Amino acid sequence: MEPILLIYYQTAQSSAERTARDAPMSLIQEIRENITLHRQPRQIQDLLEDVIVNGIVSENTAFSLLKGFSKLSSRWLFLNTDLTDLRTKSPLLFGTCILAGLHITPSLHGSPTHHALYRHVHGLLGRSQCASAVSLDTIQAMLVCSMWDLRPTRDHDHGNSWLLSGTAAMQVMITTSFGQLLQTRNIQEQARAREILRTWNLICLCQLQFSVGSGRPPVISGQYFDQCAKILEFPSYNSRDELVLAGVYLYRKLWELVSSNVIQKEVPAWPEIEQLCKSQEHIYNLDSSEPLRFAYSCTYLILARRTLQHIHESQPGNSSSTRIRPEADNALAFIRFAIHHSNQILVLFLSMSDLTTCIHPAYENLLCSFAMVTLAEFVSHVVNIGETIGLMERAISHIQRGGKAEPVSRWSLNVIKQHVNGSELDSFIDGADSTETFAPPTAENPRSWMESDWSMNLEQEFPSLEDMFFGNAA
Repeated sequence: MEPILLIYYQTAQSSAERTARDAPMSLIQEIRENITLHRQPRQIQDLLEDVIVNGIVSENTAFSLLKGFSKLSSRWLFLNTDLTDLRTKSPLLFGTCILAGLHITPSLHGSPTHHALYRHVHGLLGRSQCASAVSLDTIQAMLVCSMWDLRPTRDHDHGNSWLLSGTAAMQVMITTSFGQLLQTRNIQEQARAREILRTWNLICLCQLQFSVGSGRPPVISGQYFDQCAKILEFPSYNSRDELVLAGVYLYRKLWELVSSNVIQKEVPAWPEIEQLCKSQEHIYNLDSSEPLRFAYSCTYLILARRTLQHIHESQPGNSSSTRIRPEADNALAFIRFAIHHSNQILVLFLSMSDLTTCIHPAYENLLCSFAMVTLAEFVSHVVNIGETIGLMERAISHIQRGGKAEPVSRWSLNVIKQHVNGSELDSFIDGADSTETFAPPTAENPRSWMESDWSMNLEQEFPSLEDMFFGNAA
């Protein structure tokens, strides 16, 4: 939390100096007017911040990549501004959307253009944190960077998404009067109020997702999570607003469960989750609710793995090399439950790919890979290995379209393939949509078929979700 505290120390110090020098207006009023409904007219930003003027991308390329961002973000509604108007309104958000849209063109990933764009946007975002109060455009740029991994490298640092979404959340909390959002009469102000709430709800969802995965607590307090429901008080809310809100409710309940000392180890059933889902049954049953059903299976996979970890740790003679005994404390029921929801995650991941032009948010890629780790860990209990191999290969190919395949996903696939002997494999994958040919390691090149540094010893500990977040699994 130290970087965040430093940002806010700088913010408070800069605001206090300007307030004392320029005007008697209270600091709180000044900050709120920067982001909420009574926005003051803005001057055209310095052209030095423009990615086109800087020669990083051509105008044609820039607007082509903006169209790409529009496609991959169409599942959500958090930008009222026409993307073509962003260039003069907010060079930072303009550049961020271009950077995110670049991922739809795999050939550009990791290119000099990608590196130059990332350095430019990263610099603008860093400088924006020193302002006395950031604008909604800046907060939306932070949200985009939190949801998608925009770095040009192929490594992963999911802790950044937790940190950046938390920083965005704190900026909203200190600059937004939620009580005033519903008191607007002007149509333009209503549209802006709705945009603020939609942005806020996505920030809350992102912060909760990465808190659950990393084990780090959300920086958002309960009273501010409660503000998410205000989106339903607008007469023009729609099903996508309801889906995001339902996701916030679900992950908030999941965080409460995983941060408690209570472990459900009798049967794989969590009444708290089922009661919540029943109360929102009409949302879960929508044809377009794949993202929410994906979150539902992610929730149950995480809870099942938590119970299995507890069973593993409570086994007599437990050591780092001890595997879970299926007969212990109803472990087999939780193993089958985890396998079921892992399969559901992969099926829904592929189904949702049409909604995002195959470029999923970072959290969905991560949980898809975590589902593959689970299938590899409990491969001896997988009923149809042939279908599982084909499903995993198709999912991996979709992760790659965004330029980054989680190394652990391919590692998991190879664990399963190693479980099957060569003669059986041919019949298992006959007819499956296989994207690569399996070949066992040779003495001359024992690691040629691996794409990461993960050990292939089947007796090793499999990585947890937190291990995958911070990349410290051995």
